[in-house]
Amino acid sequence: MNTTLKGLSKKRIFLAAGAVSAFLLLVCLSLMLLYVRKPMKFNFDAAYFWAEKKVYVDNWLYEELPSGHDYFLFLPEKYRKDKDNESAKLPLIVVFHGSDEKYSSLRKYGRQFATKDFQKKIYPEGAAVLVILSRINYFTDPASTSFLIQNIALRNKCIDKTNIIGYGFSQGAKFVVELACHEPRLFRAVISGSGFYDISLRELISVLPVQFYSAVSKNDKGIYEQGRRVGKLCGKWCKNSHYIEYETRGHFWVELNDKTSNGDETVTDWLIKIVN
Repeated sequence: MNTTLKGLSKKRIFLAAGAVSAFLLLVCLSLMLLYVRKPMKFNFDAAYFWAEKKVYVDNWLYEELPSGHDYFLFLPEKYRKDKDNESAKLPLIVVFHGSDEKYSSLRKYGRQFATKDFQKKIYPEGAAVLVILSRINYFTDPASTSFLIQNIALRNKCIDKTNIIGYGFSQGAKFVVELACHEPRLFRAVISGSGFYDISLRELISVLPVQFYSAVSKNDKGIYEQGRRVGKLCGKWCKNSHYIEYETRGHFWVELNDKTSNGDETVTDWLIKIVN
């Protein structure tokens, strides 16, 4: 009798251990799936947004749309007359300015991504750069902005729709994180300088596959307190992400030679690894 009872106990322990192992394996697999970036289907009608005004400013195409969106688009010279070349697979960097900066956004933020040095480093064929101007003095409506980016990618087939980077400063940094949370499959990576979006747990889980570079300064009062929270959360939990905290940099935007949390690696180095 004792032998039988011992045999049954061992069997129950074995079954219980097997059930626990299976449960833990299922949990691990579920967590791994949360970090898998699912492709986004760009099915927005490309004819919906048409240009009311179109003009070139240096190497940038400026367009005004009846939807209220205005933007500058840079394509490497080779593809300005070959924008339907799908084999190019150009990464796209989308730039969002801070409040009241729409008329200085191209000069302050966009042009750094169009220099010969950056274009040569970032990708063998260069990169497309999109500088979106806010409809009012700041950005609103992530749904409409997502449609705009989809529209531009559809009309310029040389752009790789799976390789889009969002970059923002201040209110634009807050908005680019909000946009990533609204459509987690749109951006491969997000760069946020002095941003302050208040991310929820549900949103954090949705953006785990997105790679974040978030930076704030302790003496940027009112921004630091919120920016620190979202930066630390994304930096800790999101794939290949970095959170940088400065002591006295004030209200600043991310520059391409800024360092990540990985030794001497710069933002440019980090971007190169992401888009290639």
